[in-house]
Amino acid sequence: MRISRIYPMTISSIWYDEESGCARTEELYLDAARYGRIETVRKHLADIGVPFFQRVVYRRLKKWIPKHEVKVGFELHEFAEKSRNRITVVGRSMEYRGKQRRAYATGEWVLSYARRRKRKPS
Repeated sequence: MRISRIYPMTISSIWYDEESGCARTEELYLDAARYGRIETVRKHLADIGVPFFQRVVYRRLKKWIPKHEVKVGFELHEFAEKSRNRITVVGRSMEYRGKQRRAYATGEWVLSYARRRKRKPS
């Protein structure tokens, strides 16, 4: 019997936005219910999540964030009833100006965990 786990993951980055004059944080929260070795699933989730994070930030703010500036964190996993092929993603954005903070919801997405098969040309 395979044990399925829910893997909550946070991907974030912080920088100073000179145009708006404030510090900015972008975060994505990912959840995936998968079975398998914990290290393998976490590595695969990070391999999917980091490029997705870079694309989301670039589309919203026209700012490219290099991989070495992206932070990936995993929370404690929980047990799930069954494994799913979907990754749910929720985005948040924060602006810091002195002691003032503003938080925004930036969107929700559903990603596929499995790779898409390439069709052979006929």
